[in-house]
Amino acid sequence: MGVQWSECDEVGVLIGLKTFINEFVAYAKLSEMMDQGILSDRSIIIATYALCGFSNLSSIGICLGGFGAMAPTRRKDLAKVALRAMIAGSCACFLTA
Repeated sequence: MGVQWSECDEVGVLIGLKTFINEFVAYAKLSEMMDQGILSDRSIIIATYALCGFSNLSSIGICLGGFGAMAPTRRKDLAKVALRAMIAGSCACFLTA
């Protein structure tokens, strides 16, 4: 994505938080890192774009619940593509970053 090699661990932590918890927790951690001066300006901008979007595990449940209510006969089909949709959403955010 263009993050300096020395800052990859920190940005990786942020992406992990976004994926497995949610983007709000990741942005809070990014704010802490900014206050502590851990990341360069370039890495902050890249991380900001990488964290935007709702491609995380909890969003899969929200989407399945919402779309499943609209199309109850297609729930199995929705469940099959949900993880791939989350990965595609993450990739879109990473391409923007």
